[in-house]
Amino acid sequence: MNLRRYWDLPLFVELILLAVTAPVLYFPDRFSGGELAATVGILAMGWVWRRFTIGVWFRRTPADSPIFFLFLVMLPISIWAAPGPLRDEYSIPRALILVWNFFLFWTIVSHASRRRELFHLFVAGFGGIGVGIAAASLFGTQWSNKFPLIGPLLARLPKPLAGVFSGTDGGFNANQVAGTLLYILPIFIVLAVYGLLHHGRRWQTWLPAGLVAVSTGGVLLLTQSRGGLLGLAAGVMVVLLINWRWGRWLLLAGSLAVLIGLAVVPIDSLSTSLESAENVQELAGSLTLEGRIEIWSRAFYGIQDFSFTGMGLGTFRKIVHLLYPLFTIAPDLDFGHAHNFFLQMALDFGIPGLIALLAFYMAASSTLAKLWRGHNRIWAVGLLGVLVAQTVYSMADAVAMGSKVNFLFWWLFSLIFALGKTDNEQSATDYVGTPLRTLPTSSDTERPLPTTLRPTG
Repeated sequence: MNLRRYWDLPLFVELILLAVTAPVLYFPDRFSGGELAATVGILAMGWVWRRFTIGVWFRRTPADSPIFFLFLVMLPISIWAAPGPLRDEYSIPRALILVWNFFLFWTIVSHASRRRELFHLFVAGFGGIGVGIAAASLFGTQWSNKFPLIGPLLARLPKPLAGVFSGTDGGFNANQVAGTLLYILPIFIVLAVYGLLHHGRRWQTWLPAGLVAVSTGGVLLLTQSRGGLLGLAAGVMVVLLINWRWGRWLLLAGSLAVLIGLAVVPIDSLSTSLESAENVQELAGSLTLEGRIEIWSRAFYGIQDFSFTGMGLGTFRKIVHLLYPLFTIAPDLDFGHAHNFFLQMALDFGIPGLIALLAFYMAASSTLAKLWRGHNRIWAVGLLGVLVAQTVYSMADAVAMGSKVNFLFWWLFSLIFALGKTDNEQSATDYVGTPLRTLPTSSDTERPLPTTLRPTG
C-alpha cells in the first residue's frame, strides 16, 4: 500500500478546520457570540481554500436545491419560530451543530469524489467513528432489561461516560445508540462479506471491515433495541434480495403489504393487541406503544398548527406538554423528540422542511439506483442497506436533526453523492481496489456469486 497516495493537503487543511471548530459549535454555551461567529467564519474560509486549491467552491449533487433550501431558508425560520427561552436552550445549539454538519457534508462530497483513495479514507473514518461510538457506549449507556439473560450482566458494567453530555445523566439512551450504529453497520457487513468471499487470502482487504461490523453489531445487539434490530433485519434483507429479480419483486410485495396493513388495520386495535403481548411495555425504550401512538397524535396536531414554520428546532419536547397535554405520559418526562424522524422533521422545519428532506432521500435513492446499474454495485448495495435500515428505524424513533450524533446522517449521504460523482469514471474501484466492472455478468455460470452479490437476473 502506497500511503503517499492518501496524502492530500487541500483535504487535510479542511479536516483540521472542522476538528478545531467542532468543540465550539457542539458546546456553544461555553463560548461568546463573537467566538461562535468567528468559528463559522473559519469554516467558511475552508470554502475559499477549496476554491483556491482544487478550483471549486463545492461539488454539485442532485440534492443541492433541498439542502440549500433547508439551511438557508427553513433553518433560520425554525430558529425564529421558537419561543425565546426554548430558542436559547434548544434551537440555537442544535442549529450550530447543523451548521457544522453542513460544512462537513460539502467537505466530504467535494473531496471524496476526487480520487478513490480519498473516498476510501472517508469510509475508513466512518468505520473508525463507529468503533469509537460502540466502545464509548459500553461504558455510558443506560441499558434496558428486555432480555433477562443480558440485562443483569450489562448492569454490572461501569458508566464513567454517563453524564458527559447534557441530558445523559443516567447514561446514553440505548435506542439512540442502536440508531446511531445503524448508520455504519450494514455497509461494513457488505464490505466484509464481499472481501472475505472474493479476497479471502488477503486478510487486510476484509478484516478491518469485519472488525467494524463485529464491534458495532455486538453493541447494537446489547442495546436490545427492537427498533434497531428491526431496522438491521430490513437492511440485511434488502442486501440479500436486491440482486435477484424475484427478490426485488418480493421486496416490493412485502413493502406494499406493510403499507396496506397499516392503512387497513385500525391503530387502536393494533395498539391493544401489541400491548397485551409479553414485555411490550418496554417496546422501543421506556415508552409503551400506547405512549408512542399518543406522541404521534400530538405531533400531527403540532404539524397542523405550525404547518409552514414548524414550532422551532428541538422545542416539541417542551411545547407538547403545554399545548397538547399527554394522558399516558407524565408531564415531567422529557422524551426528546416525536419518536419518528419524519414527524420530528415537520415539527422542527414545517412541511416545507419535510418536503426538502423527502427530496433529499429521493435524490439519494436515485443516485444509488444509478450506482447499482453502473460500476459500483457493491457499494450501492451496502449503502442502500444502511438507508433502508435507517428509514425503518426512523419510523418509530429518531436521531433528530441537530443532535450530537446526527453528523453521521450527513456523512452517509455525502458518501452516496460522492460515489455518484465518480460512477461514470472507468477507474472506479471497490473497497479492495479491484475494478467493479470486472464483476461476473449473468453469462458467468462457472463461479456463481454469493447471495448478496449475484447480478441482476
